[in-house]
Amino acid sequence: MVKLYVPKENWIKKLLEYEAIKIVTDENGNEKWKALHSGKVLNKSDIEILSDYNAKVRGLFNYYCIADNAYVIGKFGRAMKYSMMKTFAFKYKTKVSKIKKKYVKNGNFTVNYETKQGLKTSVFYNQGYGKRDSSIAGQVELLPQYKRYDRPNSLARKLKTKTCELCGGYCTELEIHQVKKLKSLKGNCEWEKR
Repeated sequence: MVKLYVPKENWIKKLLEYEAIKIVTDENGNEKWKALHSGKVLNKSDIEILSDYNAKVRGLFNYYCIADNAYVIGKFGRAMKYSMMKTFAFKYKTKVSKIKKKYVKNGNFTVNYETKQGLKTSVFYNQGYGKRDSSIAGQVELLPQYKRYDRPNSLARKLKTKTCELCGGYCTELEIHQVKKLKSLKGNCEWEKR
C-alpha cells in the first residue's frame, strides 16, 4: 500500500521562507524556534495581514490535504498564527498578550473590517488540519469514469452505423473522404455531389 506523507523539511522550509520563524540553538545544542514578525506586511491593514497569513496556511494545507499525516500542517499553522500575532504586536507597538486580548474572540483570532455592506468579520484559519476526502485518497490510482455522448452529426456516430451515405447500403469497409473546403469539390464523383 502506498501512503502519502508531508515531509517535515518542506513545511519548516516554508516557515523559514516566509520569515515566520528563526531557528536558534541553545547551549545544549537543542534547536528552538523563535517566532518573528513579518516586516513585509506591517504597512497593510489588519484584514490584509490576516488574509496574507490565511492564504499561506490554506495554500500549504490544500497542497498536502490528502496526505496521511496532513495533521502536521497544524504545527505550521500554529507557528504562522504566532508570527501573525507578533506582526500585529510590532505594528501597534505592544505585547502579544495585549493583541490576544484585543483580537481573540471565542478562541479564534478575529479581525473586523468595514465594507460597503457593513461590518464584516474574518478569522484566522480554523477549519482543522485532518486528512481530507479519504474516499478519493485511498483510490488515487483510479481514474474517474466519464460517459461521453456523441454529437448527433459526429463522424464517430456515422461510422458506427456502417451505412454508406451514398447508396444507403450496409457495409463493413467504408471509404472516408476528407474535404478541407467545400469549394474545392468539382462534382466529378457521386460522393462529391452529395
